[in-house]
Amino acid sequence: MNVLRYSYATSLGSCSSRWNGRRQPGIEIRSRKSVRKLPLDCRSAASDDRSDEDRVRLRSEAEAPFRSLRFTLFGFGVVSAGVSLLVSLPQLIGAVGGAPNALPLNSVLTNVGVDLAAILVLGYFLRSDLQARDKQIARLTREEKLGNLGVQLSSGKRLPLSALRGSSRVVIVAGSKAQVSAALEAAAPFREELVRRGVFVVAAPIFGDEGADLPDLAESDLRWRGVPIRSEEWFEWFQSQLKLTSKASSSNGLFVGLRLDGRVRASGQGIPPWPRFAAELAPLAGNDKWTGFFDGFDGRIGLD
Repeated sequence: MNVLRYSYATSLGSCSSRWNGRRQPGIEIRSRKSVRKLPLDCRSAASDDRSDEDRVRLRSEAEAPFRSLRFTLFGFGVVSAGVSLLVSLPQLIGAVGGAPNALPLNSVLTNVGVDLAAILVLGYFLRSDLQARDKQIARLTREEKLGNLGVQLSSGKRLPLSALRGSSRVVIVAGSKAQVSAALEAAAPFREELVRRGVFVVAAPIFGDEGADLPDLAESDLRWRGVPIRSEEWFEWFQSQLKLTSKASSSNGLFVGLRLDGRVRASGQGIPPWPRFAAELAPLAGNDKWTGFFDGFDGRIGLD
């Protein structure tokens, strides 16, 4: 029990040191119930010491749980068909050359054809699965890097963006001060509905100082808006995303909308589609909140 208390206290202390700049006194954890009451940032640090690579691997396995099985089956099938083809080649040579006791030529040609077809078909599926895995790993790596970026709430608490997973649908608005202000003004008429749906806006004026400063965070913004910590890291993340496509540009402002599980749901240029978010996302609070089997699977918001 003493070891458990020390471990939690150490994790909580390092968490506060990382995001708040000072170490908080150790807190004894006596039950699961008390763990749930911890702040999101400290609860994350206390319960997950895995590296980014480990989290990417676990998320990849969760999204495609049967991929390893397919790799095994397809790979074994390709190897088996290849061995069979090698065995059939001498038989084909003997049948063509009229060797004594040789198998009928039609039978050998059938075996060779079946082996070649198996190699081509199973090899195609194996290659497609490998390419899909590589794309998935690249996407999850980008999402984990985004989740490591810091955000400050109106209460003054600082935490990684990943700590909001499961409770908020984060929408990041990046651009100049004027562009971010315009996006917040466009969201104002839908604010109540967006908050009911768990939408949390991170206003990131990282692409220029044109325009007036954004209003300071108010106490009422706790569930609505936050500001980025270390803006240069947010700028580097968006710049790395812009290098992946020639269609997007920071000149018009950018936005990225995340699902409850941290996956990217929608992204684009300009002002986020607030009316669609308010109309299509399921509420997380109120009598009509979403309580179905597929909670957390937000789907994708279509963009024109």
